[in-house]
Amino acid sequence: MNKLENLKELRNKVNLIVKNVDNYPKDEINVVVANHNCLMDIFYLPMSLPKEIVSLISARLIFKNEQERKDIVNKYLYAMPVEAHGGPAYTNMCLAQALEFLLNKKSVSIFPEGAYVYDKKIFRGHTGASRLVYNARNNQQHVNLVPVSIYVSRIDDLDNYNKIGDDVEITILPPIDYEELYYNYKWAQNKEEKNIFLHQPIDIAMEQIANNLDIPYENNYIKLRNKGNVIFSDGSLIDTQIAQQTKYVNRYNEELNDQKAKLLKIMK
Repeated sequence: MNKLENLKELRNKVNLIVKNVDNYPKDEINVVVANHNCLMDIFYLPMSLPKEIVSLISARLIFKNEQERKDIVNKYLYAMPVEAHGGPAYTNMCLAQALEFLLNKKSVSIFPEGAYVYDKKIFRGHTGASRLVYNARNNQQHVNLVPVSIYVSRIDDLDNYNKIGDDVEITILPPIDYEELYYNYKWAQNKEEKNIFLHQPIDIAMEQIANNLDIPYENNYIKLRNKGNVIFSDGSLIDTQIAQQTKYVNRYNEELNDQKAKLLKIMK
């Protein structure tokens, strides 16, 4: 049984409504962005889509030595790690690997806010999704940017990955038209202009998600609690400053390559 079929089984245990599936370009390559309510979102999102997708999620969920959670993630998701606590070197490595999936005609999903949002609001998204669609275009690959809103009726435990049965409503919104923004970014004359056009696609996407959920849009990033370390595939934690050493950067890149190769091998 493949992971899409596993997700269908899991979906049968969730009171899930998916709206506007026709907005999803299922025969094209997509970067899907969504708001983030709780841990279960990482399952709610791919189970609502008509085709398999690579889930870009926290490296802690994939690498942390908590076997039950690792087994669940491995059973249901084509998961690639995003290391948010290693600085630009690690962020860029993770995005470079994600780009490889797009160039191999595999769609990816990401939660741009970067953390669960406790309040009923949507925070500004980080620019990883914009970088992915722009860099794909730089490689002559058109990729859609698809916003998806996730509404969960009740959340008793943000980190609970065993609780099934919440009422969940997912709405797939029309892809963002970022064509003009891409060319404005490409031909921008300075760093400040590039930064503006880099932010605009994801800003538009997150604002549309907020509007669909009828909750406020906060034009600021959510404050992340810096863990001060990088997690590797064996569960080991290396202080962020130490992890900038070439040997650790190279090790992490090799581990990402291994994970990417494994997923490409098993995906249809």
